[in-house]
Amino acid sequence: MKRVCSLVLLVLIYSLSLFSQNVIIVVMDGARYSETFGADSLYIPHIWNQLRPLGTIWTNFYNDGLTKTDPGHATIASGVWQYIDNKGIIRPEQPTVFEYFRKYTKASENATAVVVGKQKLDILTYSTHPDYGAEYKAPSFISSTDTSVTNDVKKVISLHHPRIMIINLPNVDGAGHSGNWSNYLQAIHIADSLIWNLWQTLQSNSLYRNTMTLFVTNDHGRHDTAHGGFKEHGDTCEGCRHILCLAVGRGFPVYRDISHRRTQCDIAPTVGELLSFPTPYAIGTSLLRDADSAKVGIQNK
Repeated sequence: MKRVCSLVLLVLIYSLSLFSQNVIIVVMDGARYSETFGADSLYIPHIWNQLRPLGTIWTNFYNDGLTKTDPGHATIASGVWQYIDNKGIIRPEQPTVFEYFRKYTKASENATAVVVGKQKLDILTYSTHPDYGAEYKAPSFISSTDTSVTNDVKKVISLHHPRIMIINLPNVDGAGHSGNWSNYLQAIHIADSLIWNLWQTLQSNSLYRNTMTLFVTNDHGRHDTAHGGFKEHGDTCEGCRHILCLAVGRGFPVYRDISHRRTQCDIAPTVGELLSFPTPYAIGTSLLRDADSAKVGIQNK
């Protein structure tokens, strides 16, 4: 009888741990791969030295759609290339992970959050898809700097404990557009520190520690030298398309570098698999498949 009770208790604990899974996606807006994973720890010492050993990175991760802010974020949120304008006036055409999550799990609005540094990214809260839309929207919290966004994230976590969030850190993109190389590198360095601080904050929270998967990625890169340099972005050059992707936490093995080519469209179905909801319109495939064997070019470090 005791063995049966113990088995039931273990199953219950396992079930509750699955239910309490949380997913947080942090987008470092507009960082070029050559200044992130392409430079190892030079500009992102915390992501490279502290977070990377805790999870899995993809060294061939790409934006194969429009390499601009709104389309890039909307693609991450939906798992479908979103060929929308970059002015914040057109929402994604396909459902976002927030809509899928709320529709299929019956979760409340506060179980989701969009915390961003650009007003135009309010479009991420819901799509124009007729079967989803505003009924399943996520609340948005809009600020203006990486630091204020991070502070908003901490407040939202404390008040609502959302199970799924997309966070936009805007300053790297702004610094890049300024054309000042030192400011651009400094912005990357600050974002790196804030992401590490956010991870520590989450790890200190019993509702997120051991129940969370953190993604760090970019919406787009920047022009490479052959196409005009780091100040702008928006075309199909390698600098604009090649971006970083890191997954840390539940579902992903530690210290893995994966060379298999992946894209932004793969994030949404991964979130669906982690949180046990379908993403029927997403065209990507779950990144969890890459966590298994060397079939896809995994190198153990």
